[in-house]
Amino acid sequence: MLLPCLCLAVVTVSPAALSFSEHYSHSKQRWVQQMKVQRTKRSGEEEPIRDSAFDMLTQESFRWVEDIFTNHDPKIYNYTGYNSFEPMKKELYRLEEEYKSFVWVEKFGTSHENRDLLAIHINKNKSKHVVFLNSLIHAREWISGAVTMNIIHRLLKYTTKDARVLRDAFHFIIVPCLNPDGYEYTMFKNRMWRKNREPIPGSDCKGVDLNRNFLYGFKSYPSNDKEHGACSEVYSGPTALSTRESNALAQLLHWYKPSLRYYVDYHSYGNMWLNAYGATNWLPRNDLQLKRYRENVEKSFTMTLGRDKWSTGNVYDVLYQCHGIVLDYAHYYITPLSFTVEIGSDFDEFTPPDTRINTYAISQWLALVSQLKLLKTELTSGLYEKDRRLNWRSAKQRKRRAAIPGRPISKKLRRDDDGSD
Repeated sequence: MLLPCLCLAVVTVSPAALSFSEHYSHSKQRWVQQMKVQRTKRSGEEEPIRDSAFDMLTQESFRWVEDIFTNHDPKIYNYTGYNSFEPMKKELYRLEEEYKSFVWVEKFGTSHENRDLLAIHINKNKSKHVVFLNSLIHAREWISGAVTMNIIHRLLKYTTKDARVLRDAFHFIIVPCLNPDGYEYTMFKNRMWRKNREPIPGSDCKGVDLNRNFLYGFKSYPSNDKEHGACSEVYSGPTALSTRESNALAQLLHWYKPSLRYYVDYHSYGNMWLNAYGATNWLPRNDLQLKRYRENVEKSFTMTLGRDKWSTGNVYDVLYQCHGIVLDYAHYYITPLSFTVEIGSDFDEFTPPDTRINTYAISQWLALVSQLKLLKTELTSGLYEKDRRLNWRSAKQRKRRAAIPGRPISKKLRRDDDGSD
């Protein structure tokens, strides 16, 4: 194992017992020795960890340890553990106060139980290119929220070249918890709860699966249906965008649509980097563009977490068919560069220990850096705009060949035929 041993060493040392410099000097040589002798199996052959990957992971790990040991009060929000919604909320507002010149928190709605739906904006250079990240659409997937909060932390705290480039190039909008009611319920009542906490008329069961409630490919079932009804984990709700949470997210996405370039919905588990579609086995019209990003992220994961097998492709083929998911909605209505990331191994399933948070946070941070550097290059070179126009023309030519599942009648949410935003 490449990083879990590293993370265990981090979290078992008391900050009060050792300063960072002491901890660093006592542990570095042992960690270096452990990491250098590791091997990862790919294609049945053993290969040494690449030196560049080792250097990158070592730097990331020690930088993370230094910041947690010296620059943060865990009483507010513990970046090395799982937190309930209230500490998460307080941390977002604390970051807004600390970096008020270029960070602000937007309340874009409320949940069924009147908890705030919050998005944090990071835009240091007044960029017009938006990167949108969200997590915890499913309540039990704690690791997705922890990783997203760590990404926010790295974007603001890191002084590395990569972090500076991202801060200057993009306007980040990050929603760390889209399902606060369900998330709180998993903290104190039922750890494996998935849906929100909305009552269902005509049923004793509660909750709508927010990731089945979006417009594209939406499929409704009777509340008493045995397999997909109100008592199932995947109940899609009576109509598309019927829940407060999904409706608020859809409105937020549409508000920033003209400048939104890149979207990621974080989930767990399975070690997958997925693109549309889930509702149908059609290949996206920009599949060649998506292929560049799939290959790019595969390279990133191979370098940093070679021991783990990551799957890439469309949801329908790699995972299973699912209707009304936010990924399909974002891809079809907002930006073609939309992805779902399933964090965590099959071994941990939905309950990875907090000792794994740093492992997954590092891998997702490096993957995001790699993807956004590619995006920045394509925006600068004009390749992104060329792909966009090509994709729109292709869509226009195929428009009348087949009906798209879930296509709305209203022109309000329909893309313009001429390809304009």
